[in-house]
Formats: sequence, C-alpha cells, structure tokens
Amino acid sequence: MFLGIVGLLMIFLIVYLLISGKSNAMVIFVIVPIIAALLCGFAPAVIFEFLKKGVGTTMSTAVLFLFSIVYFGIMNDVGLFDPLIKFLVKRAGSNIVLITVATGVIATVAHLDGTTAGTMLITIPAMLPLYKKLHIRPVVLGCIISAAISIMNLVPWGGPTARTAIVTNTDVNALWQELIPLQGVGLVILMIFAAYMGVCEKRRGAGLNPTGKAAMLSEDEDEGSKDDNLSADDAAFMKRPKMIWFNGILTLVVIGLLCFTDIPLYGAFMFGLAIALIANFRTASEQARAIKMHAATALTMPMILLASGIFLGVLDKTGMMKAMAQMLIAIVPGFMGPHLQDVFGFFAVPIGMMLGTDSYFFGLLPLAIGVGQQFGVDPHNMAMAMLIGKNYGVMVTPHAATTFLACGLAGISIKELLKFCTPRLWVLSWFSLAAGVMLGLFHL
Repeated sequence: MFLGIVGLLMIFLIVYLLISGKSNAMVIFVIVPIIAALLCGFAPAVIFEFLKKGVGTTMSTAVLFLFSIVYFGIMNDVGLFDPLIKFLVKRAGSNIVLITVATGVIATVAHLDGTTAGTMLITIPAMLPLYKKLHIRPVVLGCIISAAISIMNLVPWGGPTARTAIVTNTDVNALWQELIPLQGVGLVILMIFAAYMGVCEKRRGAGLNPTGKAAMLSEDEDEGSKDDNLSADDAAFMKRPKMIWFNGILTLVVIGLLCFTDIPLYGAFMFGLAIALIANFRTASEQARAIKMHAATALTMPMILLASGIFLGVLDKTGMMKAMAQMLIAIVPGFMGPHLQDVFGFFAVPIGMMLGTDSYFFGLLPLAIGVGQQFGVDPHNMAMAMLIGKNYGVMVTPHAATTFLACGLAGISIKELLKFCTPRLWVLSWFSLAAGVMLGLFHL
C-alpha cells in the first residue's frame, strides 16, 4: 500500500511540475524518483541499479533523437521541403482546414506500419515548415497526429491490440477484426477533429492574407508557435536548391529503411545523416557548422529522455507500478463493480498516462479483469473498454519515449503538449468508447 501511495504521489508531482513549468524536465525526472525511492527505504546502491536498468530501456531512443532531429533539421534548412510547402500553400492558400485535414490523412497513412516513432518522423518534418509559414501552432500538428495514431494503433502489429490478445488469451487477428468497424468510425472522428482544429486556428488568425503574407496572430499565441528561423547568414549558407532531388531520394531511402527493414531506427538516421553531410557540405568545418545549428535541440531532448529512464527504473523495480495497479482496483466502490469496464474505459487516458503501456496492459488489465469477473463483468467487455480508451493516451504519457520524440521534432515543450493535447484526446476517447458501445464491441 505504501509503495502505491508513494508511486501515485511521485507521478502527480512530476506531472504537476512538468505542466506548471516549475523546473526543467530533466531535473524533475532525476530528483523526484530518487527522493521517492529513498522515502520507500531503498539503499542508494540499490537505487543506482534501478537507474542503470531504467536508463538502459531509453538509451536506443535517445540515440534516435540525436540523429533524427539533426537529420530532419538539416533537410529543412537545405530546402528539401520548400517545393512541398509552396505547392500546398498555392493549393490551399489560407485554407487552414485543408492543411489540418491533410495532416490527419498523412499521419493515418504513415501509421499503417504501426510504428509510432516512424509516423512522427515522417509526418512532423514534412508538415512543420508549412505550419510555421501559415502560423499554425506546432502543438496542433502534434495533437492531430496523436489522434491519428490513437485510432490506427489498433492494428495487430501496433502493440496495444497484441498485448490485449496476450492477456485475454485470444487470437490477435480475431480481436482486430472486431475492431475494424471502430477504426472506420474513428477515422471519421479524426477528420472531423482535424477540421475543427483548422477552424480554431483560422479564428486565431493563422493563414495568409490577400497580400500573401502571414496573418497576424492573436495576442494569446503560445511560445511553441513562434518561428525559430535561422539568421540570414546561416540560411544562405544552408540552402542547397540544386541538391533537392538527391536529398529527397536520400530521405525516401531512410524512410524505406525505417519501414521495410529490421535496421534499428537510429541506425537508419546515422546512415542518412552521414551521407547528407558528405553530399551537401564539402569541408569538415561546413559539416560541423551544419550540425551545430541543431545541437541544442538534439542534445536537450535525449538528456530528458535518458532522465525519464530513471523514473521508469524506479517505478518498475521498486514495485510501485504493481502496487499502484492494485490500489486503483481497490478504491473502486462496490456498487460500481458491475460497471467496472465503464469506469476504466472512461478514465483510461489519465490512468494510462500514469502507468505507461506495458504496466497498463500487463499489470492493470489482468487485475481489472479478475476483479470485474467477481461482479459479473465479462472479460471481453473489460478488455475492449480499456483497450479503446487507453489508445488515446499514447502520445500524452509523460514518461514515454515517443512523447518526447514528438516534442523534439515539433519544437514544443512537454508542458505545451500535455496541457493542449490531454483534454482533447481524452474527449476523443469518450467518442470512441461511445462508438464501441454502439457497434457492440462491449456493453455498459
């Protein structure tokens, strides 16, 4: 019980500090878990082992950050995405709704392989320059992509569906076939949501005015929507208009490596970045200058990610994670027992934010099914409700690697992402749950 209480307090404190901006995320993820572990009576030597194991789980993604952010940053600077931006601006003009809907479509197609990191690595770099040009907040881009991932992630190879199939001992393909109609409805919800976000941004002043210049933004503009353009000297140095075709083919090769081979994601970007530097910049000093322009972002995000590994290590190895799952089950009032699947479905997003994917499916779900059966709740109903609701929390889990990948690529803070996306994605999860009930996937 004590471990569960400390674990919940630790998570609430971390989320509060992240959202309030009281301290840097790296500091939060290092100090708070260590203090929590000490309060639970673990010796420093034992805690260091927790840290070692936790950081090991995030190391490969941190390396991915280093190379992918620099790669796409350089591709943007050399002008790879300029033709796409000009084409879309010419076609859409000030039609912000068309841009946001197109974002949903691109993210949906990109997530056919079920790889969350790959979807962000394809969609964000392609659309972010256009968002900045039209003064659409980058956090909107992240939110629309998150919504697309949430519904497309129900495919068998996406992860959550496979985990649910393992826990319930059912065939993953059979489970997915039940979910296909929901995915169809979810895509309609996604397009409506993307259009709604476009309308909201248009009202804020995003888009182009008749002169072709960016419209003035409203006074409540978020920090993440401000341009971080290069200086005139750096921009002139970086532009490589004659290399667009080469850089485009190289980027397609990198994406192909991500989607169709077993090479580690960071390995694909290591290869791509090395070739890009050789092809676009002749001397070592020029290559170093190109890298240095993105060094701050490329270093900051991996540091935060490695620090979040400390949090994960403490949460898992101390037993806090299991204790929290048991507490969540224990605090449900008895009269709510027959409706336990509704409770966990409704609160799946915030619960998923606290526990993370593996803990949610392999820790909480089996417990919830077991307790639900005592009240006559069908295991299938419980599994479906918790699976459908949880998927919308994938991109707002503050200790997940993909959350920080989205922040790094879009140039937004974790504070912005959580404050903006969490309530919107939570509401979308309710719509998806309602659709699941109407389709007969589970019963109230």
